[in-house]
Amino acid sequence: MSLFTVDKAKCRKDGFCAAECPVQIIRIEASSKLPVLIEGGEERCINCGHCVAVCPHQAFRLSSMALEDCPELPQGWELAPEQVSQLLKARRSIRVYKEDPVSEEIFLKVLDAARYAPSGMNRQPLRWLIIREPQKVQELARLTIDWMRALIKDNSPLAQSLRAENLVLAWDKGQDLICRRAPHLVVPYGLKEDFTALGAATIALTYLELAALPFELGTCWAGYANMALNKYPLAREFTGISKRCDFLGAMMIGYPKLKYYRFPLRNVPQIKWI
Repeated sequence: MSLFTVDKAKCRKDGFCAAECPVQIIRIEASSKLPVLIEGGEERCINCGHCVAVCPHQAFRLSSMALEDCPELPQGWELAPEQVSQLLKARRSIRVYKEDPVSEEIFLKVLDAARYAPSGMNRQPLRWLIIREPQKVQELARLTIDWMRALIKDNSPLAQSLRAENLVLAWDKGQDLICRRAPHLVVPYGLKEDFTALGAATIALTYLELAALPFELGTCWAGYANMALNKYPLAREFTGISKRCDFLGAMMIGYPKLKYYRFPLRNVPQIKWI
C-alpha cells in the first residue's frame, strides 16, 4: 500500500502538503502539479500527519491515518491572547487537596490532551503510570522517605542537597511533604535509550496540568517521588515497571481544597536580544 493517496478531484494543487512536510518527502510533480512521494520516502516518514492536517480540501490521506480519525478543527474556538495569558498565569502548584477521587473518565480526557504534546521526530515515546489509590500514593511517599533515611545514614551529599532531614522530620510528625497527601499521582516513563523521552515527558506533563484546569483539577510536580523511583530499587519494585525504563517525571493531581484570587508576582524576564 502506498504511504499516501491524493484525491485528484479534490486536490487544488496548492502544494501545502509538500511545503509543510517536516522531513521533506513530498514533492510536487512537474507536469501534473500533484504531490508525489520521493524515492525512499516511506522509510523517512515520521507519521506526524501534518500533511493531512494542512490540506483544506480533504484531498490528502495517509495510509496509517484515516481521514475520519482526524477531526476537523472547530471554527470560532480560538482563544483571545488575554484568555491564554490568564490560563497560564492563574495556574498554581496545588499542595492542599480534597479527598474526592478523580474519575477514570476525566483522567482519560486529560491524558487525551497530553498525548498531543510534541515529541522529537514524533516518536511519542511515553507510557503512563497512574497511581489511583490514595493509599498507594502514600506508600510511594513512605518509600521516598525510606530512601532519604538511607541517604542521611550514608552521609550522602544528596541528602544535604535535598534537605532530607527536614523532610524526614516532617514525615515523622505526620506531615507529608513528598506527595502532599494528593489522592493520585501521574508518572510518565520511557525506555532508557530513547534520548527524546525526557523532553517529551516534560512537555506532556505541562500539557497535562493545563488540560486539568477546565476540570477544576489541581496539580503539582512531585520531584522527590520521581527521584526515588529512579534511584531507590524498592520504589521501582513498588511500580512493577521494567528496569529498561526511566521514570521521567511525577505529578500529583486532585481537586484543590483552596481557591486563589490573585496572580502572585514573578521575576521580570532576563532577556538578551540577538
